Amino acid sequence: MHVKSLSTLAHAEVVELATHAAERGDDIAHANPFPSGCWRHTVFRDVFFARTADLQPVG
Repeated sequence: MHVKSLSTLAHAEVVELATHAAERGDDIAHANPFPSGCWRHTVFRDVFFARTADLQPVG
């Protein structure tokens, strides 16, 4: 297994990380490992909230 620094993750990898966190039901405050203000933090937050909304029951 190859270990990468969080600061080297590509956009798609951040999306995947956020998607899995949302699907596990993680708390956003503890799940987002990126510093506030960086693009990875913003991508993680947006994808996390979008996936959480997708998982909500309809009706």
